[in-house]
Amino acid sequence: MIVKPFAPSPLTLGLQALVARLPSTHSQYLKLQKELKNKEAGDFGEQYIMNELQKLQQLSDCHIFHNVMLPAILPMQIDILIITPSGIIILEIKNIRGTVHFKSDPRQLIRSTETGEVHTFTHPEIQLEQYMQATKHFLDAHDITMPIYGAIVFPFNNVDIHREGEGLPIIMGKELPLYIHKLKSQKLYFATNDIAHIILSQLRHTNPFPLCQYYHIESSVLQKGVYCENCGQFGMQKLKATWFCQKCEHQCKEAHVSALRDFYMLVGNTMTNRECRDFLKIESPHVTKRILQKLTRSGLGKHTKYNLASLNGNR
Repeated sequence: MIVKPFAPSPLTLGLQALVARLPSTHSQYLKLQKELKNKEAGDFGEQYIMNELQKLQQLSDCHIFHNVMLPAILPMQIDILIITPSGIIILEIKNIRGTVHFKSDPRQLIRSTETGEVHTFTHPEIQLEQYMQATKHFLDAHDITMPIYGAIVFPFNNVDIHREGEGLPIIMGKELPLYIHKLKSQKLYFATNDIAHIILSQLRHTNPFPLCQYYHIESSVLQKGVYCENCGQFGMQKLKATWFCQKCEHQCKEAHVSALRDFYMLVGNTMTNRECRDFLKIESPHVTKRILQKLTRSGLGKHTKYNLASLNGNR
């Protein structure tokens, strides 16, 4: 059973908006574009594994969570957590292509690409051990004692893996059914429903926004306007009952919602009527007020601020 389904990382969604609105000549553009590519690859790998897990009949009595953060003594952001009757399984997903070397002393992951680039990363085993320890602390705090297993998973066969020494399992996506079957065969029969309810009630969330502040970027450099989902250009015009793109003649009544969400992720969680007019490129304060009227507001007159937090979510 999927308890917490896959959802793109908030940072991925924010970076998509930032890269789309940041001028390609900006000093951070290429770095952010690369970071976005890495985040999208990570999300894609996690989504693939979640889809594969959902197909497994052997997990019908299990509870599956994507992107888990719980209150604990150590920071955690678990890619995938599975509660089985035989214990908890924590999966650290690594969607990396090329040749990877798992070094043991010191523990590092070194990746070599086809173009000859070499990159050094923290050994994912270190993260996984931390998440397993944090999960144990969480369970101890709720008087729950059960085995905790962990594995590093490469979703696709586009990587050549070399490992020094032993450690936590490193498996390919297609090996997951057998790996889970072996763990479940221990028949320990823990009360998975109760544990799943506790975890669900204690889930935490991170919010990296606003990204302009996070990356020290002046919001004034961002591309303003409403994005056309049909042709991919900014500059849709506000007509009486819809938005109209002069470039491709596409119309959309709710096109402004995506732009407001971009403002939330990039600039701030509240906006004034004037800020909205500037960002959406609207001249009329009255039209802008109608756009914002469904949002929670505070203050009076020109000092009224509209709360955009309710717009946070997928684009």
